[in-house]
Amino acid sequence: MHTPLTSNGHNGVHHDADEQIDALYSFWPGTAPCPEAMFSATVKGLLGGHETLLTVRGQSADAFKRNLQAIKGLLDAPATPAPAPRPQAPAQGGVAEDAGWCQVHNTAMRRITKNGRSWLSHWCDSEGRYCHGR
Repeated sequence: MHTPLTSNGHNGVHHDADEQIDALYSFWPGTAPCPEAMFSATVKGLLGGHETLLTVRGQSADAFKRNLQAIKGLLDAPATPAPAPRPQAPAQGGVAEDAGWCQVHNTAMRRITKNGRSWLSHWCDSEGRYCHGR
C-alpha cells in the first residue's frame, strides 16, 4: 500500500505544519512536480531595496528569452559604484611615488628606467604582456 506524501515529504506521519502548508497551497492545480527546465538563469539584485534572487526558466530557447524579457527592468537599477581609490605608494620598493595610473586596467603603473629612457607600465596577466596604459 502506497502512503501519499505530504507537501513536506513525510510519509503519512501527521504534522500540524504539514497540514498548514497543504492548506496554504491547496489552490495550486494538480500535484505533479515541475519538470526540470532546459534553460535556466538566476539573477541577483535588489527589488524594492531588498536583496532578491529571480530565476528565469524555459523549456526552449524562445520560451527562455520571452521569460527573461518579461522580468527585464523588474530589479532596481544598480547603484553607480564609487571609483576605486588610487593606492598609496609604498615607502620603499614597489610602486614609485611618481608612478602613473592605468585607466584601462584600473591599476598602478611602475616607472621603468633603462638605457637612459623612462616609461610607465604594469604586467597584465589577462593579456600576457606589459601594458603602457593605452
